[in-house]
Amino acid sequence: MIVFDRKLDAQSVKSHIIHLHQLAKIDDFFVKEEKRFLYELGRKNGIDEATVDIYLKDVEDHPFILPKSKKDRIVLLYEYIRMMLVDNKLDEREAKMCMIIAQKMGFDKGLVNGITKAIVTAEADNATPSLTKDQLEKYIDNPEML
Repeated sequence: MIVFDRKLDAQSVKSHIIHLHQLAKIDDFFVKEEKRFLYELGRKNGIDEATVDIYLKDVEDHPFILPKSKKDRIVLLYEYIRMMLVDNKLDEREAKMCMIIAQKMGFDKGLVNGITKAIVTAEADNATPSLTKDQLEKYIDNPEML
Protein backbone atom coordinates (compact mmCIF):
# COMPACT_ATOMS: atom_id res chain seq x y z
CA MET A 1 0.00 0.00 0.00
CA ILE A 2 2.61 2.56 1.02
CA VAL A 3 5.20 2.62 -1.66
CA PHE A 4 8.59 2.77 0.05
CA ASP A 5 10.03 2.09 3.47
CA ARG A 6 11.04 5.70 3.95
CA LYS A 7 10.74 7.42 7.28
CA LEU A 8 9.50 10.99 7.51
CA ASP A 9 10.23 13.27 10.44
CA ALA A 10 7.38 13.61 12.95
CA GLN A 11 6.15 17.02 11.73
CA SER A 12 6.16 15.89 8.09
CA VAL A 13 4.16 12.76 8.95
CA LYS A 14 1.64 14.82 10.91
CA SER A 15 1.32 17.32 8.07
CA HIS A 16 0.91 14.59 5.49
CA ILE A 17 -1.74 12.71 7.51
CA ILE A 18 -3.71 15.91 8.20
CA HIS A 19 -3.68 16.95 4.55
CA LEU A 20 -4.58 13.46 3.32
CA HIS A 21 -7.50 13.59 5.75
CA GLN A 22 -8.57 16.96 4.38
CA LEU A 23 -8.45 15.53 0.86
CA ALA A 24 -10.55 12.56 1.94
CA LYS A 25 -13.23 14.83 3.43
CA ILE A 26 -13.60 17.05 0.34
CA ASP A 27 -16.44 14.82 -0.88
CA ASP A 28 -18.16 15.23 2.52
CA PHE A 29 -17.46 11.61 3.48
CA PHE A 30 -14.65 9.97 5.44
CA VAL A 31 -15.01 6.22 4.92
CA LYS A 32 -13.32 3.29 6.62
CA GLU A 33 -10.98 2.64 3.65
CA GLU A 34 -9.65 6.17 3.92
CA LYS A 35 -9.15 5.83 7.68
CA ARG A 36 -7.34 2.50 7.18
CA PHE A 37 -5.07 4.16 4.63
CA LEU A 38 -4.12 6.84 7.18
CA TYR A 39 -3.54 4.25 9.91
CA GLU A 40 -1.25 2.27 7.59
CA LEU A 41 0.71 5.41 6.72
CA GLY A 42 1.04 6.16 10.43
CA ARG A 43 2.22 2.63 11.25
CA LYS A 44 4.77 2.78 8.43
CA ASN A 45 6.19 5.85 10.12
CA GLY A 46 6.04 4.65 13.73
CA ILE A 47 2.77 6.35 14.70
CA ASP A 48 -0.02 4.39 16.37
CA GLU A 49 -3.72 4.66 15.54
CA ALA A 50 -4.52 6.68 18.67
CA THR A 51 -1.99 9.33 17.65
CA VAL A 52 -3.37 9.39 14.09
CA ASP A 53 -6.83 9.98 15.61
CA ILE A 54 -5.41 12.92 17.59
CA TYR A 55 -3.89 14.34 14.39
CA LEU A 56 -7.27 14.09 12.67
CA LYS A 57 -8.80 16.29 15.37
CA ASP A 58 -5.92 18.84 15.20
CA VAL A 59 -6.46 20.18 11.69
CA GLU A 60 -6.71 23.92 12.16
CA ASP A 61 -4.29 25.77 9.89
CA HIS A 62 -1.64 23.08 9.88
CA PRO A 63 1.19 23.98 7.50
CA PHE A 64 1.72 21.96 4.33
CA ILE A 65 5.31 20.69 4.52
CA LEU A 66 6.76 20.33 1.04
CA PRO A 67 9.39 17.59 0.75
CA LYS A 68 12.76 18.82 -0.51
CA SER A 69 13.55 16.02 -2.97
CA LYS A 70 11.65 15.41 -6.18
CA LYS A 71 11.50 11.70 -5.32
CA ASP A 72 9.80 12.35 -1.98
CA ARG A 73 7.38 14.81 -3.59
CA ILE A 74 6.36 12.18 -6.17
CA VAL A 75 5.94 9.53 -3.48
CA LEU A 76 3.74 11.86 -1.42
CA LEU A 77 1.75 12.87 -4.51
CA TYR A 78 1.25 9.16 -5.23
CA GLU A 79 -0.16 8.77 -1.71
CA TYR A 80 -2.54 11.70 -2.27
CA ILE A 81 -3.78 10.06 -5.47
CA ARG A 82 -4.15 6.69 -3.69
CA MET A 83 -6.22 8.45 -1.02
CA MET A 84 -8.38 9.98 -3.75
CA LEU A 85 -9.08 6.51 -5.16
CA VAL A 86 -9.05 4.33 -2.02
CA ASP A 87 -12.84 4.43 -1.69
CA ASN A 88 -13.22 3.30 -5.33
CA LYS A 89 -14.87 6.60 -6.29
CA LEU A 90 -13.35 9.33 -8.40
CA ASP A 91 -14.71 12.61 -7.05
CA GLU A 92 -14.06 15.69 -9.17
CA ARG A 93 -13.28 17.82 -6.10
CA GLU A 94 -10.64 15.34 -4.92
CA ALA A 95 -9.14 15.21 -8.42
CA LYS A 96 -8.93 19.01 -8.58
CA MET A 97 -7.25 19.07 -5.16
CA CYS A 98 -4.68 16.50 -6.33
CA MET A 99 -3.96 18.75 -9.33
CA ILE A 100 -3.44 21.72 -7.02
CA ILE A 101 -1.14 19.67 -4.77
CA ALA A 102 0.85 18.53 -7.80
CA GLN A 103 1.30 22.13 -8.93
CA LYS A 104 2.36 23.19 -5.39
CA MET A 105 4.95 20.41 -5.56
CA GLY A 106 6.22 21.74 -8.88
CA PHE A 107 4.69 19.08 -11.12
CA ASP A 108 2.54 19.23 -14.22
CA LYS A 109 -1.09 18.10 -14.03
CA GLY A 110 -0.18 15.32 -16.47
CA LEU A 111 1.70 13.54 -13.68
CA VAL A 112 -1.55 13.25 -11.70
CA ASN A 113 -3.29 11.80 -14.75
CA GLY A 114 -0.47 9.31 -15.39
CA ILE A 115 -0.33 8.09 -11.80
CA THR A 116 -4.14 7.91 -11.58
CA LYS A 117 -4.27 5.81 -14.74
CA ALA A 118 -1.57 3.45 -13.40
CA ILE A 119 -3.48 2.96 -10.12
CA VAL A 120 -6.84 2.40 -11.84
CA THR A 121 -5.25 -0.06 -14.29
CA ALA A 122 -3.64 -2.03 -11.44
CA GLU A 123 -6.94 -2.20 -9.58
CA ALA A 124 -8.77 -3.29 -12.74
CA ASP A 125 -6.24 -6.14 -13.02
CA ASN A 126 -6.97 -7.06 -9.37
CA ALA A 127 -3.46 -6.06 -8.36
CA THR A 128 -2.50 -3.94 -5.39
CA PRO A 129 -1.38 -0.57 -6.74
CA SER A 130 2.20 0.21 -5.89
CA LEU A 131 4.82 2.58 -7.16
CA THR A 132 7.87 0.61 -8.25
CA LYS A 133 11.33 2.10 -8.32
CA ASP A 134 11.25 1.88 -12.14
CA GLN A 135 7.98 3.81 -12.31
CA LEU A 136 9.30 6.40 -9.88
CA GLU A 137 12.40 6.92 -12.04
CA LYS A 138 10.17 7.30 -15.11
CA TYR A 139 8.08 9.93 -13.34
CA ILE A 140 11.22 11.78 -12.23
CA ASP A 141 13.14 11.57 -15.52
CA ASN A 142 10.37 11.67 -18.14
CA PRO A 143 7.18 13.24 -16.77
CA GLU A 144 6.37 14.58 -20.24
CA MET A 145 5.87 10.99 -21.49
CA LEU A 146 2.87 10.42 -19.20
